[in-house]
Amino acid sequence: MTFQLLLLTIILSDCCTIDSIDKKIIRGNYQDVLNFRQINIISRKNTYFEGGLMNSQLNRDAIYYIDGKTGFTFCHLYYSIEIQLLKKYEINTIVVEIFDYFSFLHYNFQLYISYQGKEKLVYQTTSFAGIVRIRFADQFVDKIRFYNRGGNNDNDYLSIIKAQAFYKLDH
Repeated sequence: MTFQLLLLTIILSDCCTIDSIDKKIIRGNYQDVLNFRQINIISRKNTYFEGGLMNSQLNRDAIYYIDGKTGFTFCHLYYSIEIQLLKKYEINTIVVEIFDYFSFLHYNFQLYISYQGKEKLVYQTTSFAGIVRIRFADQFVDKIRFYNRGGNNDNDYLSIIKAQAFYKLDH
């Protein structure tokens, strides 16, 4: 019994130090920190939820319906979609699914992350619609902002179906 207790103590001391537990918490347990269950605040100023709030929030985790009039969050040209996180997190990856109702669409937008009021540009491009994975150096973040710099080649909107943010381990 004493040997088993000693062995368990040695195993736990290697993998579960206070530092690793703190990092796991700050990194959102390596899960999506934008998730609806986190109660993050999506700014309603200049942000629109097409098709009703619950089915169009970009941080929802339920199965959802999307068409040209339902299921996405958008903002007009030269405005932003802002997400204020519940608390600070250390993240290094943001995945965004941009509305691709036509296969030829491409969007012109920028992605900013902020911590304590200091904003940093981490992505800017004219990108085809679909899923975009954005990697950047490990950063503490308390706000994420999608800026609609040029709309898309069909209209002036930046339309987002889903967004996720998390800390990705390089394994």
